[in-house]
Amino acid sequence: MQFPSIVKNSLNGVVSFRTFDSLYTEPRMALWELQQRRKEVALKNFVHKHLGAFAGKILEEFNRPRAVLFRQIASPTHETIRFLKLAKQMKLKPLILEYYEDKFVSAENRSKRALCKMPIYQYTGLDGRDMVEYETVCDFNISTGKKFKEVVCLNGEQLIPFHHRLFRIGTGLNPKTYSFDASHWFKSVGKNAGEYYEHLLALFIRDGILFENFIPLRSESAFTKKIVLPAFEKLISTYGVKPLIIRLLSDNEEMRRFWDAYPRKIKKHIWT
Repeated sequence: MQFPSIVKNSLNGVVSFRTFDSLYTEPRMALWELQQRRKEVALKNFVHKHLGAFAGKILEEFNRPRAVLFRQIASPTHETIRFLKLAKQMKLKPLILEYYEDKFVSAENRSKRALCKMPIYQYTGLDGRDMVEYETVCDFNISTGKKFKEVVCLNGEQLIPFHHRLFRIGTGLNPKTYSFDASHWFKSVGKNAGEYYEHLLALFIRDGILFENFIPLRSESAFTKKIVLPAFEKLISTYGVKPLIIRLLSDNEEMRRFWDAYPRKIKKHIWT
């Protein structure tokens, strides 16, 4: 399967906006495909065998079709709230796959950075720009390079329970029910994203649907080109079908700062 190459010359670090369209499946088609694939016992056995011996616990989460968002920590950003709404509309139980043993880095990963320097949405200007205020909840000098499960907030609270507390407040949902730490499984299949990402995407051959946006910023698109696309292509070669990925945000919305930001009501709960 051929994928378009990234445009070398770009405006403000943006590559071609349609570079990664091949990764996505239209929502109705993805739902239909999921229903059909889950009926195929041979496909189930083939996929689950290749997921590895340590996949048992995570597969228990997929005893029914699931809508999945993959983030290091479940946190109530506008993006997460949208994911929960879309999952409900599609009548899929949502699941946020987490990765507590991943390392915190602020450079070139805006979703990780936002966990420690939280953008609080204020308003959208007449020019269409989203205005945010930031609440820095961790010391970057101390936290950078640590595993997320080791990071401590400035108020003394561990970073993961901190965001789970906000998740419960912002969504009304219990993070223990709607999230799952996949660290043990990831570590069992590889030490870096290049090794575990193929297994992650294999979950979406027949067990669930991934909701994601592969942002066309030069800094982030490098990961998609080097890690995601090869894993995606290999799975197509192995199983004859592609992983089911739905665009979480429309292509004219995915660059907005709004989606990484938190609702204003969250601010008053940060330091309590």
